[in-house]
Amino acid sequence: MKKTFLRAALCFSLVAAVTTTPISCSSDDDTTENVSALDPANFKGKIAAGTTVTLDATKVYNLTGILSVENGATLIIPAGTKFVASEGATYLIIERGGKIFANGTAASPIVFEGSAHKQGHWGGIVILGNAPSNRSSLGTSQSELGDLVYGGTNKTDNSGILKYVVIKDSGFKYNALKEFNGLSLFGVGSGTVVSYISVVDGADDGIEFFGGNVNADHLLVLGVGDDSIDWTEGWQGTAEYIYAARKKQYQVAAEPGNRGIEADTQDTDENTVFGNGVSNPTINNATFIGNAAGSESQGMKIRAGSNGKFDNIVIANFSTGLDFETPRTYNWFTSASYIKNVRFVGVATPWKSKAVAPATTGPDMSGTFTTSTTSVGAGNVTALPDWAKGWSGVNSFDTTDAMN
Repeated sequence: MKKTFLRAALCFSLVAAVTTTPISCSSDDDTTENVSALDPANFKGKIAAGTTVTLDATKVYNLTGILSVENGATLIIPAGTKFVASEGATYLIIERGGKIFANGTAASPIVFEGSAHKQGHWGGIVILGNAPSNRSSLGTSQSELGDLVYGGTNKTDNSGILKYVVIKDSGFKYNALKEFNGLSLFGVGSGTVVSYISVVDGADDGIEFFGGNVNADHLLVLGVGDDSIDWTEGWQGTAEYIYAARKKQYQVAAEPGNRGIEADTQDTDENTVFGNGVSNPTINNATFIGNAAGSESQGMKIRAGSNGKFDNIVIANFSTGLDFETPRTYNWFTSASYIKNVRFVGVATPWKSKAVAPATTGPDMSGTFTTSTTSVGAGNVTALPDWAKGWSGVNSFDTTDAMN
C-alpha cells in the first residue's frame, strides 16, 4: 500500500513538472525508480528508455543530484530554461544512445549555474556517444565521469543538440583523480550539434573531447581552472570560432587557468591505431588569451602524438605560444604546413619543443607555422567577438581582463 501511494504521488509530480511521452506509472519498481525524481524543486534521477521528457521554460529546475538520460530516452530543453545546481557531484549525463535537444536562442539561452557562484561548485554536462575512442580495439572505453561505457564505430552518431547553452560554476572535484569539466564529450559523433556554448568560471577544463567526430562552433570559455579546450583519444572533428581566456581574478589562485589548448592522442599510447587512431581535429578562427601565472602558460600545447590543422589563430599574453612534444606530433607538423596565420600578441616565446632521448634538445619547429599580423582569430583579434556577446552573459572582454 505504501509503495502504491508513493508511486502515484511520484507520477503526479512528474506530470506537473514536465510533458512526457510516454509516462510510465506501472507497478514495476524499476520504472518507479526511473521517474521518481523529475520534480523541478528536486531535479534528479533517470529518464528511462522509451521516454521523452520535455521541460517547461517557465520553471527553474533545481538540479540536486545526477540526472541521467538513458539509452533510448530523450530530454528536450526549450529555449530560456534555467537550471540551478546544488554543490557537489551534481551533473547531467546523456548516456550512449540517449538524446538531448537543448535548443536555446540568442535571445533566450539555456543556462546551467551553481546555487553559489564559484569555480567547481557543481559537476557539468556529460555526453556519451557511439563514435570511436582509441582506448580499445572495439573503439569503446569507460568514462571517468559516470563510469559508463562510451564509444564504438559510428562516427556519424547523433546525441542531439546543444545550442546557445551557458554553463557556469562547473568542474566539481570529487576525488584526487576525477574532476568534472564544463562540457565533456565522450565518443560523440558528427551527427550531434554543439554550437554557441559558453563555459564561465569553472574548475578543470572548459570543454574536453574524448575521441569521437563531433564538430563544434562558437565556443566561449572564460576563467576556468585548467585548460580551455582539451582533447584526447583520437578526436577528429572541427572546431571554429573559439574565444578562450584566463581571468585576472584567478591569476594568483592555485589553479590560475592553464593552456588555451591541450592536445593529446592518448596518455598511455600516443601511437595507437585503435578507433580513430591519432587525434587530428581542424581548428579555425580562434583566440586564446592568457597570463604568465603558473607552469603551464602555453597558448597551445600539442603532445602525446596529437596531430591537427590550425588556421587564423591569435595567441596573447601566454609565456609560450606553441609548445610541441613527442615524435608523432613532430613528424606531423614538420611534414606539411598545418599551422597557418598565427598572430602572437605579448608572447615571450613563440614556440618551443621538448627533447626526445638520446637528443638533448628538441627539434627545430620554427618552420612549422606561418604568422600573420592581420589574423583576427575569433573575430576581433583579442577583444570579445560580437557573436559571443549578450546571450553568454558577457558583453566585453580583452587582454586587460585576463591579467593583473
